[in-house]
Amino acid sequence: MEKTSLYAYISFTGKDDVDDFPVEVVTEMLGVQPTTILRMGERINDVHTRSFTSWKYESETVETLDVDDVLLPILNAFQYKTDTINRIKEELNLNVRIELVITMINGYTPGLTISPEFSRFASAINASIGIDMYVYPFSEPEE
Repeated sequence: MEKTSLYAYISFTGKDDVDDFPVEVVTEMLGVQPTTILRMGERINDVHTRSFTSWKYESETVETLDVDDVLLPILNAFQYKTDTINRIKEELNLNVRIELVITMINGYTPGLTISPEFSRFASAINASIGIDMYVYPFSEPEE
């Protein structure tokens, strides 16, 4: 049986008219390997190509109802890098975003409490925080 699961990520994308940037510089400055790099111009399918570049670090997907289980790994990896993150944003003209992704199964809903420590971190880097929810319908019990 599938259970509700969560993961979180922090990502850098261009701001204003910046669609492409040197992801290697972000990796080097942070000293953290991204889990995903999307490059402007990459083929998405036969018709479309990617219109922007993105550097992303993603937590593990965890079956849990506690958002701290996926936000704390992001905090632990980046909380002492706020000055570096802000310098990267300034030098490369980038935005930073933190996303919490929730896949809800059978109505099992996680608590959506963001700790003060995580809030301070997000505020220090002026990150937007998004919550992406995928809600699957309740299933009828089998007889």
